[in-house]
Amino acid sequence: MYVQDPTLAAKSAVHLLNHRERNDPGNSIFVRPSLSAEPLTLFLRVSILRGYAVVRMKVLLALGLFFLFLLAVAVSLPFLVDLNRYQDRYRPLIEEALNRRITLQDIRLTIWPRIGARVSGFTIQDDPAFRSGPFATLSSLDVGVKLFPLLRGKIEVEEITFRDPIIFVLKDKHDVLNLSTIGPKTVTPSKPETPVPEPAGGPLRALALLAVDRVSIDGGRVTYRDEAATNPVEYVVNDLKFLLTSVHLGEVSNLHLAATIQPYNLPITLDGSFGPLTEILDIKTYAFDLGLGKMLASLKGSVLDGKLDATLTSPLISTADLPVALPLTKPILVKDLHLTTHLESIHGSTESPLERAEVKDLGLALVMGSSVINVKGTAAKGMAHITAASSSISSADMPIALPLVKPVEIKNLHLSVKAKYPPRQGAPPLELADVTDLGMAIAMGSAIVDVQGTVLGGIAKVAILSKGIHTADLPIMVPFKQSVEIRDLRLTGELHEHEALVHQLSMELFNGLIKAHGTTGTESPAPPFSGSVTIEGVQLGPAMRAAGAEYFSTSGTAAGSIAIGGRGFTMPDLMKTLQGAGRISVKDGKIEGINLMQEVVALLNVAGISPDTIRTTVFSTIETDFTIKKGLVNVQRLLMDSHDFQSTGHGTVGLDQTLNLRLNLNLSQALSQKIAASSPIAKVAISGGRLSLPLLIGGTIHAPSYGLDTKMFAGKVQDQAKQKVREAVDDLLQGKTKPEDLKQQGKTLLKDLFGK
Repeated sequence: MYVQDPTLAAKSAVHLLNHRERNDPGNSIFVRPSLSAEPLTLFLRVSILRGYAVVRMKVLLALGLFFLFLLAVAVSLPFLVDLNRYQDRYRPLIEEALNRRITLQDIRLTIWPRIGARVSGFTIQDDPAFRSGPFATLSSLDVGVKLFPLLRGKIEVEEITFRDPIIFVLKDKHDVLNLSTIGPKTVTPSKPETPVPEPAGGPLRALALLAVDRVSIDGGRVTYRDEAATNPVEYVVNDLKFLLTSVHLGEVSNLHLAATIQPYNLPITLDGSFGPLTEILDIKTYAFDLGLGKMLASLKGSVLDGKLDATLTSPLISTADLPVALPLTKPILVKDLHLTTHLESIHGSTESPLERAEVKDLGLALVMGSSVINVKGTAAKGMAHITAASSSISSADMPIALPLVKPVEIKNLHLSVKAKYPPRQGAPPLELADVTDLGMAIAMGSAIVDVQGTVLGGIAKVAILSKGIHTADLPIMVPFKQSVEIRDLRLTGELHEHEALVHQLSMELFNGLIKAHGTTGTESPAPPFSGSVTIEGVQLGPAMRAAGAEYFSTSGTAAGSIAIGGRGFTMPDLMKTLQGAGRISVKDGKIEGINLMQEVVALLNVAGISPDTIRTTVFSTIETDFTIKKGLVNVQRLLMDSHDFQSTGHGTVGLDQTLNLRLNLNLSQALSQKIAASSPIAKVAISGGRLSLPLLIGGTIHAPSYGLDTKMFAGKVQDQAKQKVREAVDDLLQGKTKPEDLKQQGKTLLKDLFGK
């Protein structure tokens, strides 16, 4: 009996003794006076307190022994209960489900920090077709259950912990992953079988069995090796931390993931929640914050009735923070990214998720320095529509190296693109997307070039127009020493998979008109090409000055045409393959730096004649037909008309600037008489009052050399002498000349020939 108040108990005992003595004094062993209440009360109090302490000590000792017994039983349970005997029963089932050999070192019951089981040394071997060694290993797998439900005969999992998992994912040289062979082997039935309906409840029914408060991964590493690449690469996810809480039907689960990707040393994080969980694959809402290095993004959406909705947003993404090296000279910023997608069915379809995905809204701003391109788009049923627009883009802000000597500005860019997704594997670049509209204005100094184009059915078309361009404003090197104005530029062309075509190129240049068209291949470093060029009214004087002619220049009004073809655009290629034919004529001009008459007089060593000392050859007409082959321009017919001479000729001009020309100069009568008066042999060569000289021009364009064809010239003198002898003999036979006159004519002829 537990006594709460000892004083009250003592008083009650004294009262009871006095009452018994008064009522039954004969039963007393001895006679004593009535007990005093105070001493007896004190005595009883002490006695009862001592008895109470003894009882309490016994109770506590009993409880301690009981709990000590329970503790001993609990400590000994992991040694008394051997769970390894179940390995032989369940290992084959696990191996069949994984299609992999597995090993378990030990399965042990755990008491602390919670009741459960620990699987140690869990290893899944890799497919021998890929490699020998483990595919995945765990130092331990800890499963903890709740105590009080367990006492009631119900198992409720409280925590599952994977410690130090190590996983190796391999893609072999045939582009096949070792993950592809994980899972039970399937045998193709010889006859159609009635499909077995899936159990009610959907794919998340396992959550009803796996109700757990906490699932975590402590440490670990995932390695991915790609041997299909030209240079095999390997990526490692280190320091893996994973925590999933509140995995219960009807509750919202929280997720945390953190890891580091090597070799980039890039940290990644994922934090958020999803739920409430149901037995079917329905998630009313999910919201995650994603971190990739310095980049942050958020993902929100839902999964209802097998339909996925997701919205991805990010305030800022820099290409400098991406884990891959891009061929960019400066970073690109992606600002205000928002992407809203919808997937009608996440399972039960033979199409890939990308094919079934629908992009309801895409928007972002590409920022390159001070240049901004706004991009918008949508996608549905395998077709994406994207538009891009910008008021101004400077080439100085472009993140790629451009072969420009000065910046240009692109104004009022607008671009509309349609593309099928996913892209057809192996499709030519021009067939990956259709550009339904392309327009922009390229500003180069004071010049504006308007560009319009499309890409449809694998054919790109472009039209370029400009009212006026100064070559000094062009962003590329041009072969002009002086700035040249190009007026009324018009260009239309097409680009196909294997060739580019210029349908029309026309421009006003050097006060004349130039037109051209042609084609060229695009697949090889030395592509084939062909084309034609016509010129009308081009002034050669300004053209030669703009080209910076140093040794001689030509003026006049030129017209002509040429058709050429070949392969490659380097000088060695052109020397081998360039072929063509054409015609050119120049009216009312002069060749500055060359005076043909001065060279002729010097060659004849004529005394007393001083031709114009100015090194200029004035002409009224130069015409020639020519062909090009094997690095030589073959001049087939060269006609030149001047005040002092007329000439015909032929020869070659090499692409290496070598000269080999043969001209027949017919000098004017006045100049012929002057030369004949000082050169007796030239006098004999005169026919019809004009001197004809065979002139040879060799050397190079920069340093020409001149000479007379002595054999031809001697032949002409001999022919003239024979003609005079024949005429004298005829006159003698006809009686027109006396013998003594014939003798005098012979002396005169010899004197003319030899100057004696």
